[in-house]
Amino acid sequence: MAHGIKNYIRLSASPQVSVLSTGVFTSVDLSAFVDPLHSLAFHIVSADIQLTQSTAPYGLCNSTSVTSGNAIGMQFATGAQTAMLRPNDGKVIYHKFASYIVDTDAVTSWTEETFNVKTLWPDGYIAVVDNLTAMLQGTANLSSGDFRMSYTITGYQKKVSANQLASLLVAQTQS
Repeated sequence: MAHGIKNYIRLSASPQVSVLSTGVFTSVDLSAFVDPLHSLAFHIVSADIQLTQSTAPYGLCNSTSVTSGNAIGMQFATGAQTAMLRPNDGKVIYHKFASYIVDTDAVTSWTEETFNVKTLWPDGYIAVVDNLTAMLQGTANLSSGDFRMSYTITGYQKKVSANQLASLLVAQTQS
């Protein structure tokens, strides 16, 4: 086997969003790529989450039913999460938030900020747990459409030392 060759793996899904305010918390199974017994981790180098509308052209989110001051948060975190975490939490791999702005001239727009994997973890995120949670939650009134949370994660298997494995397991499983 040649050293230094990385076989990149791309995971993606597009689960249905029923009620945005209660949140969508989808499990991402990494068990095929993570094996703590053999010190194998999944090195995540990039991730992205988008809110799309199935019935709108090209999947773009139709904002005609949204009122000002509404916000949406999207993130990946390790473990089985049931609530959004702060971007500085050691379990957060990727975090994006968007807000719908209506100014005094009735000009409307979405504005968003993203904490990419490389922003939060300059060398990428080394996941040693076999479950991530993709989350989308917000206050926006988007009940009039057929919405989906579309996400992708890209990474590769990586061998880690026993000490690094133990340290990462503690950090990624503590509550």
